[in-house]
Amino acid sequence: MQETAARTVAAPFTMAPYTENCARLCERAEHLLLRVGPETGPLGRERLSALLRWAGTAFDRVDVIVADVSLVHVHQALGQPPEKARKNANHRAAKAFRRVSRAWEEAGVPPQRQRVHLLSTFLDHPVYARLRAEAQRAVAEDPALREVSLQAARKVLRTYLKDREPDFAQVDEGKNHLIAEMPWCLDTPGILGVPSSVTLHPQRQPLAELMFASPHLTVSPRQGQAVVRPRFAAAPSS
Repeated sequence: MQETAARTVAAPFTMAPYTENCARLCERAEHLLLRVGPETGPLGRERLSALLRWAGTAFDRVDVIVADVSLVHVHQALGQPPEKARKNANHRAAKAFRRVSRAWEEAGVPPQRQRVHLLSTFLDHPVYARLRAEAQRAVAEDPALREVSLQAARKVLRTYLKDREPDFAQVDEGKNHLIAEMPWCLDTPGILGVPSSVTLHPQRQPLAELMFASPHLTVSPRQGQAVVRPRFAAAPSS
C-alpha cells in the first residue's frame, strides 16, 4: 500500500489505500467512514479528536459508526447469557458514543457536521441487511474468508481473555461481530447515500484486504478502504 495525504501535503495523517481504485476514491475525498469497535483497536480521545479534525477538513463528509449490537456476539462468546451480553454491549457502546461526541466537539468541527451513529441504527436498512446476509453467506462458503474471519475474532477475544486462547465455539460466535461490520467495507455509499466513500482502518485489517479477492463478495466500485496513520509514523518515502 502506498502512502498518500488527503488534499494537503501538510496533513497530520496519511492514508495507505488498499487498491488503485481505493487511492482514486481517497483523492476524491467525498466521504470518510470511521468505525469504532474492538477490531479497530483503541483510539484515545486526543488522537480521535486529531483524526476527526483532519478528516473534517480533508473530506466533504465524515461519519463515525459505533459498534453496539455487534458487540453482543463478543460478550456471548465470552460466556455471557444473551440478556447480560446485550446490557454490557449497550453500556460499552454508550461510553464509546460519548467519547466520539466529545472528540467531535474538541476537534472544532461545526455541530452540523458531527455525524456519529450506533450500528443498530442501520439494522433495518435494506442495503445494510442485504450486505450483512451476503457477508454471512460468504464467510460460510469461502474457506479463506472464513479462516481470516476466525483469526480476527480470535485476536479480539484474546484481548478480553488476557491472552488466554479462546476455544473454537467462542471464536465461531465472535466472528459474527465481524460479519455485522463487513457491510461498511462493501458498500457504504449504498447505505448512507453518498457519492463514494473510504472506510478508514487505524491498523491493517487482513479481513478487509481479502474482501477484494473473495469470489463470494462484491465490493462496490464506489467503496474504498485505507489504513490511516499519523504522519510521523508513516514509513519514509524512497
